[in-house]
Amino acid sequence: MKFLNIKVIALLLLMLFTFSGCASLKLNQAVADVNDPKIVKAYEAKINEVIKKIQADPSYVRIPLDTKEDLDWFLTQSFLYWDKKKSRDEFISEGVKRFPDYKSSFEYLADRMKQD
Repeated sequence: MKFLNIKVIALLLLMLFTFSGCASLKLNQAVADVNDPKIVKAYEAKINEVIKKIQADPSYVRIPLDTKEDLDWFLTQSFLYWDKKKSRDEFISEGVKRFPDYKSSFEYLADRMKQD
């Protein structure tokens, strides 16, 4: 299953960094990373690994990523965290802003999404 729509993620990264005022170097690197097939493949492997752990853990509370917008947002945020463009605290706090009742789920994901 292909999770990443590269054009959508690149556009979301561009918007995210443009509106948050981050340095253009960080933006350029994030966009370059999302366009690098090796990096994308490694991210997809990690997210698939995390999905398997979630499916095997009955205590995990699923984040309701039921719309394309929410799923695209999550993929962007998780990619930025995995790619070390966001800190653990940023990933969790931005997740909780969007899904206030799911802090423990974002903490769970943050602990398992770290890049090896």
